[in-house]
Amino acid sequence: ECKIENCESCFSRNFCTKCKEGLYLHKGRCYVTCPEGYSAANGTMECSSPAQCEMSEWGPWGPCSKKRKLCGFKKGNEDRTRRILQAPSGDVSLCPATTEVRRCTVQKNQCPEGKRKKKEEQGKQDNANGNRNRKDTKDAKSGTKKRKGKQRGAAVPATSTSPAQ
Repeated sequence: ECKIENCESCFSRNFCTKCKEGLYLHKGRCYVTCPEGYSAANGTMECSSPAQCEMSEWGPWGPCSKKRKLCGFKKGNEDRTRRILQAPSGDVSLCPATTEVRRCTVQKNQCPEGKRKKKEEQGKQDNANGNRNRKDTKDAKSGTKKRKGKQRGAAVPATSTSPAQ
């Protein structure tokens, strides 16, 4: 006599070979759906071996970037991708991730400022001659960048002493 719930016929008391209609057979038991990672074999109500996703090889690691920028930072992320070549029953949700991300560190490099000004050619000539823009030089004493016309410090708003009416 079959002791398995929702089983129509058994091989033994504890192993089902045919489930009641609408249920899936997996390892001698009956389920409403196949367990995670398994899929129904073509046209049957039997859950086949783990659903196989065929994946491409991982692509190369992309450039180290931060907020989609490639300059002006030291620590960022790089990623690589792969494609799903074949998914079980066309269900890509059963497949592993197609993108992998890892932390990366680069030598901090300044972003070029040529986009703001129309002096792109001038900047290229200066760099070729070994001259640098004043903005790029460091103050030898403090180690901070010189800024034209801007000084650090609290800006105090001008206030009137007469009471508002």
